[in-house]
Amino acid sequence: MQVLSLRWAVVSAALPAGFVWVAPAIAQQINELPPLTVEGATLAGQRTRVPKQPPANAQTQTQTPAEVPATTSSDNTVFGVPADTVGNAVTVVTGDDLRRQQVHNASEALRGLPGVSVGHTGGIAGFSQVRIRGAEGNHTLVLIDGIVANNTGDGEFDFSNLAADEIDRIEIIRGPMSGLYGSNAVGGVINVITRRGSGPLSASIQTEIGSLATQNYIARIAGGSDKANLSLSYQWRDTNGFNISPVGGEQDGSRLSTLSLRAGARLWQDATLDVVLRRVDNRGDRDGFGDFLAPAGSLAQSFDDGSTFGNSILMAGANLKWDTFGGALTHEFRANHNGTIVTDQDATFGSWSKNTSDVNSFAYAATYRFDTGRWVKHSVSALIQNDNERFTPAGTFADGLERERGRTALAGEWRGGFGDRLFLTAGIRRDDNDTFQDFTTWRLAASLKVPELSLRPHASVGTAVKLPTMFEQFGTSQFFVPNPNLRPEESFGWDTGLEFTLLKGRATFDITYFHADLTDKINGTAPGPLPGTLTAINLPGQSLRQGVEISSQYKLASNLTLGGAYTYTDARTPNGLQEVRRPPHSARADLTYTWAGGRGSARLAANYNGTMEDVAFVLPFFSPQPRVDLAPYWLVNAAVSYKLQPGVELFARVENLLDQHYQEVFGFDAAPVTAFAGVKFTFGGVDGLGGRWTK
Repeated sequence: MQVLSLRWAVVSAALPAGFVWVAPAIAQQINELPPLTVEGATLAGQRTRVPKQPPANAQTQTQTPAEVPATTSSDNTVFGVPADTVGNAVTVVTGDDLRRQQVHNASEALRGLPGVSVGHTGGIAGFSQVRIRGAEGNHTLVLIDGIVANNTGDGEFDFSNLAADEIDRIEIIRGPMSGLYGSNAVGGVINVITRRGSGPLSASIQTEIGSLATQNYIARIAGGSDKANLSLSYQWRDTNGFNISPVGGEQDGSRLSTLSLRAGARLWQDATLDVVLRRVDNRGDRDGFGDFLAPAGSLAQSFDDGSTFGNSILMAGANLKWDTFGGALTHEFRANHNGTIVTDQDATFGSWSKNTSDVNSFAYAATYRFDTGRWVKHSVSALIQNDNERFTPAGTFADGLERERGRTALAGEWRGGFGDRLFLTAGIRRDDNDTFQDFTTWRLAASLKVPELSLRPHASVGTAVKLPTMFEQFGTSQFFVPNPNLRPEESFGWDTGLEFTLLKGRATFDITYFHADLTDKINGTAPGPLPGTLTAINLPGQSLRQGVEISSQYKLASNLTLGGAYTYTDARTPNGLQEVRRPPHSARADLTYTWAGGRGSARLAANYNGTMEDVAFVLPFFSPQPRVDLAPYWLVNAAVSYKLQPGVELFARVENLLDQHYQEVFGFDAAPVTAFAGVKFTFGGVDGLGGRWTK
């Protein structure tokens, strides 16, 4: 885990004295932590050239495996801006991190990171929700290759649909970001970037089997040069699953398939075209909730039945980027589509639903870079964007009518760098909505590098807005009715922190305090105007979110890295109650070891989730709603891999090593201890079969 903003002081302070004593002796062998860039924290879209490396003779030899910056494209262009110039608190998980952890779902890579909490309902393919800094799940904006991935029907993004194998890196940008992205970016932004093709053409096949009768297969073909690149992959995962109900013995299986395409071409010297396509199909079993045969007065929980669900997602986008005036002025044209179909078949009631939602987005952005002195650099960016959303709820309790709304946004941003020390960002955005009041959001951020003291203060402040979801605004039928007086949720938040760089760049430590107030919070299950109906209302008062994020990373040796994080979160409802499913205390520690010049890798990760509250329902009428405590738990995962020869890699992992029995949502059990193993074959490229290692 390569974290940039918050480092775990407890881990660093608790290291045995021997580590400190031997450090001078091995200093010559220990490398600095690698620098990283961030794309999603600015409108500028800066690209930085890096020197090209001499090509290896792919037919006769390959280089010994090593860490390659995940932000470098096939033509040696680094995308984004240096992370230490960003005032927002940011965490970056690289593709190397993901592959060493052997996680196949992105939510597991995010678990325990600073300010992040993960909630999983049901089986392996069940609904997976990520919250940032105690905000709601639909307050997290998710981008995949620049496309807004949130479901426009309910505003959420279900992370169970996001396979991690094709991800190049994940950026978690915390704090209000509506001044850049508009609605949804209240708690923060998760920016997912998939892998580009690079180097000679290669193909790989990966297969894995393991517990719960799980089978996982991945095929990929990729390659690229400074003129064109291609990455095409297909993943298929099938599992019998486990019983998510605390009672009974029925297994809840699932099947996930993902087709991912990313391609790019240089149209002429200063213009590039990138296209992405992502097709996801997720099917699974689910249990019922609230057994009506259970004794009156008992708490509702999941029970075995034959209910099923499905998610079908199609995301497509095209991005044309054109540099003019020697790169001083960059134009960017974007066209994106996100379509989602969510289906459900309830075996107990015999009901069904099919909710179809999609959004089409078109945008133009421009960035102009200029200097006003030897030590002062500026960039000014502007954006105009149009979004059109549609939502059609169909089924037993829905009317099947299409709802539609749209908006046009204008945004501007200024970034200034002063003497390669002080970096400032100011942004503002205006959203003109055709069904709601218009709103203006803004943000400010600052980062100051003080190398003499090996520290970097950083801070950000801004406002955010969350539009009512299509479901909340328009309703679905006579049972869930719209509220014409519903208002968007609004938030004001800020954070400030200190990042330390220690031991000549081998260790980092960061601590950040955050605070946010949310007004007009929406309750989507309020009693409607008629008996037996529901509607959405704005709650009076303010919801408070505040806390501390701490993280650290220490390169103990050139092949041994220790990282960790701790988050304290105090999230309150307007009436002062603790927000449900948001642990006040969470932590994470990772130990990564490589050997044989990078051919072997081992990873041990421990995640702690403290006691948190949830809402329970009393049978038979699902009321009142008492609070219950969900017990704390530790999740320990271990993974190991080894490249036998170029093009042949063996790997294995164990999840929930301590076999913890826990619930992230009351009434739904989580997975027991599981183990998996597999092999990957690579053909062609610089590290495929037939090559040989070089020193």
